[in-house]
Amino acid sequence: MAQQIAYTGHPFVDVGLATMAAFAGKRRLADLDANDFQRIADYIEANYVRQPLRSFLTMAFTSNAWFAQSAFNPDRPGLTPAKQAEARQKRQYWAERHLRQWAQAAASLETCLFTGLPAAPQELSGKLQPGRVGRAQMPLLQGDDSINFFINGDPGLPMAAEAILALQAMPLGCAKVGGGLLAVHSDDEQLTIDFAKRFLERNLSDVAKAQAAGEEKLPGSARSLKTLLIETLAEIIRRQMQEEARRERRPTVTAYYFNNGQSPSLDIYHLPLQITGFLLAVHTPAYRAIWNELVQRSWQRPAAPGKRGKTAEPGEPRFNYLYEDLFDLPAKAARFVRIYFLRIPEPRRPDDDPRRDYSPRREADLVSWPLVELFVQEVLLMTDDRVAKLKELGDKLADYTRYQGGKRFFRQFFTVQRSDHFLTLLNKTNIDYTRYKRGAETLFDLDSFLALFMEGDEVLRSDWRLMRDLVLIRMVEQLRDWIANNADAIPSEEEVVEV
Repeated sequence: MAQQIAYTGHPFVDVGLATMAAFAGKRRLADLDANDFQRIADYIEANYVRQPLRSFLTMAFTSNAWFAQSAFNPDRPGLTPAKQAEARQKRQYWAERHLRQWAQAAASLETCLFTGLPAAPQELSGKLQPGRVGRAQMPLLQGDDSINFFINGDPGLPMAAEAILALQAMPLGCAKVGGGLLAVHSDDEQLTIDFAKRFLERNLSDVAKAQAAGEEKLPGSARSLKTLLIETLAEIIRRQMQEEARRERRPTVTAYYFNNGQSPSLDIYHLPLQITGFLLAVHTPAYRAIWNELVQRSWQRPAAPGKRGKTAEPGEPRFNYLYEDLFDLPAKAARFVRIYFLRIPEPRRPDDDPRRDYSPRREADLVSWPLVELFVQEVLLMTDDRVAKLKELGDKLADYTRYQGGKRFFRQFFTVQRSDHFLTLLNKTNIDYTRYKRGAETLFDLDSFLALFMEGDEVLRSDWRLMRDLVLIRMVEQLRDWIANNADAIPSEEEVVEV
């Protein structure tokens, strides 16, 4: 009987346990029981030895895995019935040790490094001590003969039978992207299960289709890694919103893209709390419509006609560029704001990149201060006081534009690129605004000016363009009716592209 299991904090083990929970239709790891263990073990035993999984899973477990070794394959050509029976017996021997030791009484003197449970009692390799795993069982470990990086040069890691089965199940809860596997792990157990469930459902469907068609390869994701990660997270959040099941806290999300085959590799992608918090917020009713529109206009476009006028077959876009650029936050927040929230184009992009044709003039309806306000609070952790100062300055400049500065000022403020020109424009506008208000108020006081644009008393902030763009977004929000009647007030795409 399997012992009750819990979240361990190790990505490969936890994703494997989450895959088992998803396979069994359970919402908690603690609810897994012996029947669930038996079902996943039966599926693995029946399908890992067949295509497309037999070849596909060598990227997770190497070609030395029990189901992939040629010596254990009773169906290879030229075997006598006796040799077939011997090979089948050997494969069954190693399958039992990888998949069903949890059903045995624990008698090991060692403790699993990941679960705290007793290590498995039987061997998993002819070269390692009983209950210890190597690279053929756990991705990215060293070979069974290597003594480096193990305590006292004693190779292998002691592991509980439950965790060994979880590792065997783990690839089913990963997405195949290019030449590797994507495992998604979170400090939120339920979110890890949700990711594993979506990847598992796709994999089980693809395996069944491939086997029915006699195909030997498992198809990979049409999406790039980053796009797939955010798209899947968004699907999970939408489902959560539909079920009105709000999370108690913001989760972190870390993705592990690995290959354990002939050229082992590992890339790690992390979404910190402020990014996941922002994504949770933009799917609420207050922001959902505008966010979905920005996402929709960020998908890779179909390929242009070829030299002979032929177009490529339409297919799933590989990239969503907004999703991809989320991974550069908060370091590249200024660029993100300018492109996606202010709709400034990047004309040097390839033809299939929609960002080359963004336009603040044509897409002014997509400029949303509430969304940007959420962004600077959640992603940039901007204080409420500073956000209030930006909003106030934007409101005053919008009022000044409407009744005093007009199109000339608006275009100047929109297009200024040199810091000295920007400071000169601010100072001049402050004087004009004070005259416009007949001395009743100024555009900003010294404290506001220093807080928004200066580092100390004399040095302009390095991110002054970001501050300008945030103020500009608030101005556009307040001037929608005026802009509708003065469309040429917004500069052309050529005028707003930074040089």
